[in-house]
Amino acid sequence: MSGPLSRYRLAIIVALLLLAGIIVNAGLYYQQGSQDIRHGIVEQGLPLTGDTIFSEIDKSILRPLSVASLMANDTFLQDWLKDGERGPDRAARYLAAINGRYGITGSFLVSESSRRYYYAGGVLKTVSPADPEDRWYFRSLKNAQDAYDIVLDEDMTNGGKTTLFINHRIVDSQGKLLGVIGVGLPQAELSAQLAAHERRFQRRIYFIDHDGRIVLDSAGAGQRKLRDLPGLAQLADAILAGGPEPRKLEYSRDGNRYLLTTRLLPELGWHLLVEQNETRALQPLHAALQVNLAINSTILLLVLIAVLATLQHHQRRMRQLATTDPLTGCLNRLAFLDLLPGWLRACERASAEPQLLMIDIDHFKQVNDKHGHQIGDRVLREIADLLRSQLRGGDLLIRWGGEEFVVLVHSHGDDDALAERLRSIVANHIMSASGKRLTVTISIGLCQWLPPETLEAAVARADLALYAAKQGGRNRVCHAQPYHPLDEPVA
Repeated sequence: MSGPLSRYRLAIIVALLLLAGIIVNAGLYYQQGSQDIRHGIVEQGLPLTGDTIFSEIDKSILRPLSVASLMANDTFLQDWLKDGERGPDRAARYLAAINGRYGITGSFLVSESSRRYYYAGGVLKTVSPADPEDRWYFRSLKNAQDAYDIVLDEDMTNGGKTTLFINHRIVDSQGKLLGVIGVGLPQAELSAQLAAHERRFQRRIYFIDHDGRIVLDSAGAGQRKLRDLPGLAQLADAILAGGPEPRKLEYSRDGNRYLLTTRLLPELGWHLLVEQNETRALQPLHAALQVNLAINSTILLLVLIAVLATLQHHQRRMRQLATTDPLTGCLNRLAFLDLLPGWLRACERASAEPQLLMIDIDHFKQVNDKHGHQIGDRVLREIADLLRSQLRGGDLLIRWGGEEFVVLVHSHGDDDALAERLRSIVANHIMSASGKRLTVTISIGLCQWLPPETLEAAVARADLALYAAKQGGRNRVCHAQPYHPLDEPVA
């Protein structure tokens, strides 16, 4: 190499080495990033989504199931049935009072003695084994081993809308069958709830019965068979053989890789299936990788010195982004998980107990809707500063997501003094929004985290305590229920 080119030989070699380093680093970054994303989906995202959906089902289906059970054991109804069903309007008024609670729209009662079908409007018909529409009733009579069954059917008292019916057998104290009573939940409303969760979590959600029929999903398009779905068909046996403990599965379809968890909900006899397109989840990582390579390669070709400076700045920025929430300056989840083992060791050395505070800003959506997202961002920053001002050097403040924060502190008992101090300083702080005075409050779920409880279980208990604080009127601190090993979620 001679002439002008020889003068740049070292620069060219360095540039090539740097370019090769960038490519290798990008490959490793992509590999690690894809592993982190996969781990986050399988170990955290899908199980937490399943827990959230189970909580919603607890409100949407299991509460109506409890209502149906209470109705079936109501001595008024049992005595009324055994007394000859005098005054049918009494049963109609009883059923009408149930409608409208917990989404219930189709409460009903069928007497085994008279075979009359009562609903909120009175007597609809007399059921008969010869009528195909009444087969559900006689199937319920034969199913003596279960107190109730859950089926999808048309609600003839509500315009023939597809409805999820909970049919509960009525049996007196001597074991005599008096009839079947139950409630209906519109399938469209349940499907709409699932669709909202799918948009929120970017994951598909199915409920499958023991025969492999999809009884509930966001499409609400009837009872399709699990074995009719491409990709999932090969996993049907494994899904249906699963129990209450979550199982992790995966499959490919149309060139995409899917990760999923499945668990049995014993109260319903259904399997809850949550899946996510891993290929789609990796697309932002693909795009980031391509942009990163293009920018750095272009800079290297233009000027080596500028590339070196840019790479140094880029590395510092990447380290900062990997550990810090850019809006509030708090730790993010990744940094929190990295620091957690060392923090726990320090807590043990100090003979202290880890205390976990789950914090949520009350009515934060209203702040965004009324004042705009810029004011909302300012509220997040100011509250983060207020919380940080009350913490000690060894405490950890993490932005958990959205308007939620998590605080980990060294404590010496179930003391809520810090939590109350955090709640009070926020409640008394006055902010400015569009020239007006603005105050916000926070709700806190407080949890003592003691071995051998896992982080996931402690967060779940703190989250339940936070929910109790919200339900209790907000702007308050609620203690989590004591930890019990049987409550530990399965990883």
